[in-house]
Amino acid sequence: MFRLLLISALLAATTTLAHAGELTAAQQESVLTEATDAYARGLSLRSTDPGKAKAAFARAVDRFSVLLDDGIVNGPLLYDLGNAQVQAGRIGAGIATYLRAETLIPGDPRLQENLNHARSLVRTKVRPRGADALLDRMLFWHSAWSSTTRLGLFIGAWCVLWAVLIIRLWRPLPLARTTATASGLAAAALGLSLAAPTLLIGAPQGVLVQDDVIVRKGDDEGFAPRFEEPIHQGVEFRVLETRPQWLHIELLDGQDGWVPRDAAHVIGRASSPASTAVAAA
Repeated sequence: MFRLLLISALLAATTTLAHAGELTAAQQESVLTEATDAYARGLSLRSTDPGKAKAAFARAVDRFSVLLDDGIVNGPLLYDLGNAQVQAGRIGAGIATYLRAETLIPGDPRLQENLNHARSLVRTKVRPRGADALLDRMLFWHSAWSSTTRLGLFIGAWCVLWAVLIIRLWRPLPLARTTATASGLAAAALGLSLAAPTLLIGAPQGVLVQDDVIVRKGDDEGFAPRFEEPIHQGVEFRVLETRPQWLHIELLDGQDGWVPRDAAHVIGRASSPASTAVAAA
């Protein structure tokens, strides 16, 4: 089944290959096979030979990255690359890749589970500010429910709202006001949730991909450290300002500072896939 899905996806993208990258469809399929084989080998060696397992996962990262560099960018490919990165010990890079995948396959339960697991492995724990944490708990459904689920609920709430309003034109309806208010609020909340990726234009996200990063008070090695201890890969942040060699970042707890540009991956708001040729492993 997977093989058929992969081949059909590759054939569907053949007409765009001349513009998307240098690999042919057959070469893409071969690279994907190498990546998935290396990942499977890593899984089989995890308990018996961790060293060889890590090398196999690193090989999978390399092969998946070849496809990404060739212009193939889709949620399933990024999901697989993120899995390989985390298994290879590249926690920060894995989280960054998961966050990129999240913009393409929002609400995917496997992605959310693996992203949460990767976050649990981060050595430096940064707790969100009280207001942000409360908002996240109140709006858990925005990220926990897929866009398909939210769309279905939005349509249902919208239909209930208008059904109640129309019926009330002809005859009294028990609890009409309560039902109309509840369905209207639900439709508004779900509509905003669905439109959020288009409406929200905020600062880019970023993730540290190196350990022992010293956050400084300015954009130069001569500035004093912002914190007593270095912080480690996997820490997420918001980008406040970008300089050629430095990023001014704000952590989830509201504290800010400067980190070297090469110590982080920045996930931009805009991400338009060049091709959807590779299916999930």
